[in-house]
Amino acid sequence: MPEWRDKGIVLSVRKYGEKGIIANLLTLEHGRHLGWITNYNKKNIASHVQPGNLVDIFWKSRLIEQMGNFKIELISSVVGKILDDKVKLQAIFSICTLLEKVLPERQKYSEVFNATQAFINLLLIDDKNSQNMWVEGYVKWEIGLLSSIGFSLNLNECAVTGKKNNLYFVSPKTGKAVSKEGSGKFAPKLLLLPRFLGGEDLIGSNFNQDIIAGLKITSYFFKNKLLISINDQSNTYLPNARNRLIEMIEKL
Repeated sequence: MPEWRDKGIVLSVRKYGEKGIIANLLTLEHGRHLGWITNYNKKNIASHVQPGNLVDIFWKSRLIEQMGNFKIELISSVVGKILDDKVKLQAIFSICTLLEKVLPERQKYSEVFNATQAFINLLLIDDKNSQNMWVEGYVKWEIGLLSSIGFSLNLNECAVTGKKNNLYFVSPKTGKAVSKEGSGKFAPKLLLLPRFLGGEDLIGSNFNQDIIAGLKITSYFFKNKLLISINDQSNTYLPNARNRLIEMIEKL
């Protein structure tokens, strides 16, 4: 019987039968993986499979192509530590639903796992001054996710002039930065590059507007590049959990 041990991040669970659940996990060595967990009503199991939790996994199946069974042990709980911060909670739900939507099953994405774990650790920093840090980190996490799946953004130099200063825009066609000098008549069609991603100026009157500009960049490439490549055009919507996160950030 095929079997393996790994560690994983809980993305979601859904009930299956009277006593079981199907867990969707992002694992370090085995990618996004589904598995059945029995005795869901057993003490502590429900708390172990909250979204964002880091768990130790044992997977076993009769055949490698079958879904198989998980046995899990909790390594680190997340939700309980940020329960009073609705925006951070929404960030957890957003990353979990995004990973479910865009990552294929059983393909190894260790860099995505490590980046996700690092971002979750950033969320757990209990410091009132860390808000700017984690919201920046969220946008950079999305950029890293795009890159890992094959849609890298180059925001370090102008695609037209090759210069690394005076950057104001991102080309929606290439995902490359563009300077004010290089934009010419195409400036109205380009995406704005926020300062925290290398842009020359703060967008709008406050930091949150800069963050929203960063999320508009990743939204564009998720919808118009990544999701079109893996789905038909009727399924290019982004998860509701992510849309709610953007609404919350706008109101911060």
